[in-house]
Amino acid sequence: MIMGFREASRMFRDVWSLYKGYAARQLNEKELEEFVNKASGVYEKYRMPLAKDVITAVVGEIERTAKFYDNRAKG
Repeated sequence: MIMGFREASRMFRDVWSLYKGYAARQLNEKELEEFVNKASGVYEKYRMPLAKDVITAVVGEIERTAKFYDNRAKG
């Protein structure tokens, strides 16, 4: 199934909002869990391959950033 242009636009807006809220900051366990739950909610809203790919990329980036900050805090 192919996502329509308007639906894709809404999906990108929702993913951007999610990314913007959690990117480039140190997250504790609770915040990281909250992020993953919100990402799952965005996927549930669209349930399309494009949404899965974009959300997976954003989750990976947020997790990578969280690990960076965690490692930096540990020295």
